[in-house]
Amino acid sequence: MLGDLKGRVAIVTGGASGIGVGICKALAEQGAAVVVADLNEQGAAATAKRLAGDGAKASAVGVDVTKRDSIEGMVAGTLRKHKQVDILVNDAGIIGAPGWWEREHDSDEDWQKVFEVNVRGLVMCSQAVTPHMLERGYGKQVNIASIAARRGGEVPSYCASKAAVVNWTQSQAARLALHHVNVNAICPGLLWTPMFEKLADRYSSHSVRKAYRGKRGRELFEYMVQEWIPMKREQTPEDIGKLAAFLASDDAKNITGQAFNVDGGIYMN
Repeated sequence: MLGDLKGRVAIVTGGASGIGVGICKALAEQGAAVVVADLNEQGAAATAKRLAGDGAKASAVGVDVTKRDSIEGMVAGTLRKHKQVDILVNDAGIIGAPGWWEREHDSDEDWQKVFEVNVRGLVMCSQAVTPHMLERGYGKQVNIASIAARRGGEVPSYCASKAAVVNWTQSQAARLALHHVNVNAICPGLLWTPMFEKLADRYSSHSVRKAYRGKRGRELFEYMVQEWIPMKREQTPEDIGKLAAFLASDDAKNITGQAFNVDGGIYMN
C-alpha cells in the first residue's frame, strides 16, 4: 500500500477544521493512530469522533501552539498513551488577528499574531517532538505552508509567515537528516475553507484588483479559481491530506527539505 502508516502515531495540529480535517482523515485511512490537536477542543473532539466512527484510531487534545507548556503537554500526553510519536503535521495557522478581514492593511497586531502562531508555534511544536524522534532515529515532520510563500500578496504578514515556514523546513531538514528524520512542507493552493471565506470578505472590500471588488464569498472564490489555476479546478483538504500521508510514510524516506505545491499548476517550480 502506498503510504502505509500502520503502527504509526501522528499528531496533527489545527485538526479541527479545514485542511486539518483532510489531513487527519488521510492519515487515518492509511492506518495511523491520529491525535487531533486544536485550540478548538470541541472541534478536535468532533473530528476524532468522525474518524473513530469510520473505524480509525483517533483521539483529541486541546493545544495552544503559542504556549510551550501547552505543546509539551500535548506531546507528553501522546507519549503516555501511545509510547511513540512518529509523525507531526503542523497545520495550525491564522491569517491575522481578530477582525483582520475588515482591514485594508495588516496591523501591528496582525503581524505579531500571525508570526506567533504560524512560525513560532510551528517551531515550538517541532522542537517538542524532535528529541523523541532523535532518540528513536526516526520521524516525519510535515509543515503546512502555502502558495503565498512563493511571492508577495495582499496579506503580506501571512505571505511572509509562510515563506518563513518553508525556510524553517529546509533548516530543520538539514539538521535532522543524519538522524533519519524527514522534514517537508506542503504549499496548498486555493481551497474553500472557513479561512478563505474571510479572505474573500477582505478582497471584496479592499483588494487592489478591481475585478475582485464587490464579489462575495463563493462567487469570488470561483472567479479566482478560473483566473489563477491552469487546471481550472479548486484544491481540497483531501488533496493536501493525501500528500501529507505520503510524506509521512516510508515510501518518502529519501525526500526531505522540500516544499510541494498542490495548486493545480499556479506555480511550477
